[in-house]
Amino acid sequence: MGILLLIITGLIYGLVGTVILHFINNIFALFGEPTILEQPFILDFLQKYNLPTHSFAISCTWVALFFLVAIILFQLPPVQGLFLKIKAISKPEGDLKNYLDACWQDVCNRAGVDAGRYRLYVQHSNQINAFALGHDRVVVLMGLINEMNSAELKGILAHELSHLIHRDTTYGMTSVAMLNVYNAIIIAFELIVWMITMVYNILRYIPFINILAVIFMAFILFIRFIVRILHSIANFGYVLLAPFGSRVAEYRDDRFAHELGLGQELASALAKLTRYGDTEGFINQLVSDHPPLRKRVAKLYELSQQQ
Repeated sequence: MGILLLIITGLIYGLVGTVILHFINNIFALFGEPTILEQPFILDFLQKYNLPTHSFAISCTWVALFFLVAIILFQLPPVQGLFLKIKAISKPEGDLKNYLDACWQDVCNRAGVDAGRYRLYVQHSNQINAFALGHDRVVVLMGLINEMNSAELKGILAHELSHLIHRDTTYGMTSVAMLNVYNAIIIAFELIVWMITMVYNILRYIPFINILAVIFMAFILFIRFIVRILHSIANFGYVLLAPFGSRVAEYRDDRFAHELGLGQELASALAKLTRYGDTEGFINQLVSDHPPLRKRVAKLYELSQQQ
């Protein structure tokens, strides 16, 4: 499911990003700079595999290259470590470290995995949350530690361990990498439109030239209108597809905790979280990347009754 949704996400944003980059390339061509994207190594690559070398194919190749570079960068431990520093996330120390290590060791023993393969981190925040990151990191917020007893904390850690085992976080980081590339293309396009608008505001006061400027600006605004429609379609598709995959993963990870003998402990922890709000309403549930807490608790209870 994760790989399928990742492919769909890449295709959606990759296609729209290619169209936008194609527009950017053609805008530069109007100014006499048709070779901005037509770099020799790109053309050589396309010709080597007998692929077309027109503007759209070149733009598609650039988007794929940007995606690949970003995906590799986002998977590197130093990049993930930088994220931890920015968010003021650090390794636990003293009694807190001993407490978390003991809980984590028990969960890993139940799962039959080496606890040393993974690393625990703490964020000093009052928010009640925990999340997996990258290939081997689990971050627990102090609000969660203070709210849950050790059994409930183990249930949550089992859920997060499942995310790592099933590589949900790897898929997540890959999606984030592609989204960042796509957003960079959008920003580049808007910046180009802004610069053209600045030039237009000067030229429109010059006789004769102003007529051509108005026509050209109308063309640019039309392209911008198309880009915004495509952008909205891409975001709408992502908002519908990505949360669906996440919700499926959440139920699977809850089941994983249940299989480790920590289902009721996780259910107790989730029940506590309902006091701080839950996902209500059809639309909110449709776009939420987590199922409603009450449904997750009910599912865990159902699993316990099946034993």
